[in-house]
Amino acid sequence: MSVEPGELMSEDWTRWQGHLINGTFPLGRYIGCSDHSGVFVTESAALGPSQVAVKLVPTDRAMAELQLPRWKKAGSLAHPHLLGLLQWGGCQLDGLPYLYAVMEYADQNLAQLLLHRALTEDEAREMLLPILDALAFLHDRNLVQGQLKPANILVVGDQLKLASDTIRRVDDGTHGSSSTAGDIWALGATLFEALTRRAPGNPEEAVALPADFPETLRDVVSRCLSPSPHDRPDVAELVAWARGESAPSAAAVEIVQPAAIAAPEPTTPEPVLSPTLPLRAASEATLPAPSMARPPKPRALLIVLGALAIVALCWYGVLVLTTHRAPAAPAVQAAGESASQTAGAAAAAAAAVQEPVSAPSTTKPAQSDLTSSPSTLHEVIPDVSRSARESIRGHIKVWVRVIVDQDGSVSAADADRAGPSRYFQGLALEAAKKWKFLPADGTSRRVMQVQFDFSRDGTTGRAVPLR
Repeated sequence: MSVEPGELMSEDWTRWQGHLINGTFPLGRYIGCSDHSGVFVTESAALGPSQVAVKLVPTDRAMAELQLPRWKKAGSLAHPHLLGLLQWGGCQLDGLPYLYAVMEYADQNLAQLLLHRALTEDEAREMLLPILDALAFLHDRNLVQGQLKPANILVVGDQLKLASDTIRRVDDGTHGSSSTAGDIWALGATLFEALTRRAPGNPEEAVALPADFPETLRDVVSRCLSPSPHDRPDVAELVAWARGESAPSAAAVEIVQPAAIAAPEPTTPEPVLSPTLPLRAASEATLPAPSMARPPKPRALLIVLGALAIVALCWYGVLVLTTHRAPAAPAVQAAGESASQTAGAAAAAAAAVQEPVSAPSTTKPAQSDLTSSPSTLHEVIPDVSRSARESIRGHIKVWVRVIVDQDGSVSAADADRAGPSRYFQGLALEAAKKWKFLPADGTSRRVMQVQFDFSRDGTTGRAVPLR
């Protein structure tokens, strides 16, 4: 389920929000788009209470005849590190033909994290084994992932998963995205981008790794990025190395290390960590350094991606509560049920889909170190986790504009001055909605500004009237 930044195309996709796909799947919140598809949140009683995602792809007859059998095959697969593909078919939106694929809802993807910072060496090793596990499963069945990249490495609950809507059969050649060697090059390119925040180039050219590239991954990444497909390791060799069963072999291609090449400095602040997610035993194995020293155990990558997922969910909750629901557009007539909606899809639809949980805000009286606002009866201070609080340097200020009804309750809230962190912005918005003010004499509403100050020592808040 590739979702990448696409601001110029987002307006084209958001117009479909509220439409109904085949009388079953309402297009809810727009998540994002790539250069050829858009993704929305949807739900269906047939798939249970949890949210799922639906991907829309403009199509024609030739493309539909090629893509639908691929989705049918992918929907029959079951693996803990492959995103579940639940249903698929064709539809029309305002008379235009589209393909749709319904799949598990992913909390976050690696590309979204890389907008803020690169992975650490430990985080890169952390994600490698689940990816190799999924690739081994596919390659053993003469299949490839086809588009392995940061946007297609996703987190669902506490599991890393690869997008499955790009899965296809291996072709007869050794080049391109439909070969196992193509998957291996894409794996090396993903590790390169995850550690440097820049793409390595194209498969036909040799890649120069930066001088400060992690030594424990240098040989593996350079071999995966070899211009010659025959010189790249296969999945079985990589899995054996990852599990410490064999030492990495010498690189098949000489890697140039010019001193002028250095990792770029981050251009955006590092995201603040929020409460961690529980981890499953499926990700217990980690990668050894060449010295065979035992790698660290913390599941850093899942923690960081889970934190960003909580931030996104908090922000969406605010938008839902503070804006009017758009009227539903007329249902779109289906183009007919696809023959690909078979028993394989029904079986996949029975798979459990975990629903993400948003970060909580705890209602409590104003703290003793808070300067209480004279017009308030009850003040709610955001409950910030210890890990998030310890990540603060100095102060983070978030100002929330609230509309107060005659009885003193808050009827709407929106960020007035958002500050640098959406995580703290979400906590501030949720807390501000629970504030209670003194009743007004008249019937008119009031506009107040609730000002929150987050620091390592604690959180304070106060309200001031706005004219």
